[in-house]
Amino acid sequence: MAEETVTPEPEIVKISVFTPLIYVGVVLSIFITFSIIYRKRRLQSLTKVEPLFKENYTAVLYQHLKDQYTNKDLPKDQRPHEKVMKAALLRRAVEAIRRSMKLKENEPVFNKLYQNGLIGDDIFKQYQIQIKFQELELKDIVTECETYKKGWVQTFFPLAQEICFNEALRRRLKASDDRAETFSKLWETYADKSEKSLESAKKVESKKTVEAVKAEETKDKVAEISEKVEDVKEEKEQEQEADEKHQGGDNDSSKSKKKKKNNKAKKN
Repeated sequence: MAEETVTPEPEIVKISVFTPLIYVGVVLSIFITFSIIYRKRRLQSLTKVEPLFKENYTAVLYQHLKDQYTNKDLPKDQRPHEKVMKAALLRRAVEAIRRSMKLKENEPVFNKLYQNGLIGDDIFKQYQIQIKFQELELKDIVTECETYKKGWVQTFFPLAQEICFNEALRRRLKASDDRAETFSKLWETYADKSEKSLESAKKVESKKTVEAVKAEETKDKVAEISEKVEDVKEEKEQEQEADEKHQGGDNDSSKSKKKKKNNKAKKN
């Protein structure tokens, strides 16, 4: 009888309960470190991006007043009043609304320029970052508004929007006045230049007319002198002809006298 083949029993590897926990912990730690490094690099890249607008002085002023308002170490007299804080928050909201409206107005322009390749990725990214920053700014203003009075947001933002529109209208009126002043100054300068150019042209024309008159006078004088010279020449020629005729007559008389004498001598 053939010997029966003995099948080897599979070895059972014993895994500890902590092994998957350690694996999950390692994976989570790697993911957390990667996310931290990625966020730091992204923050560094965002900090390098220059903002489209200038520094928001209203937000800086509000933060400075808030630090004083929440500082309990300061006495009550030195801390700003609640009305001052509300006014500062209102000014901050007005500036935030103005900037967000400006970005929305220029959104189709940026999109079209980016699609046509007239602006680069860095400028378009700068624009998108500015939009997100303004959204965060408005959310922060909403939370700050709720800390002073609940439900104040419903009347706060319409008031801030109205102030923003009034200030925009004032800026436009002031800009129109400034443009009128600049245009009046330009008109005065161009008028002065045109008057000076006209005066110089008149002077040049007067000089040309004087020179033309002088040239005509000199031509007339030259013509008169030439006529006089021709008259003198004609008189001299006439005198010479008369002298020649007179000399010719004397010669004829002398010749006739000689002939008469010769004839008399022959007769004798």
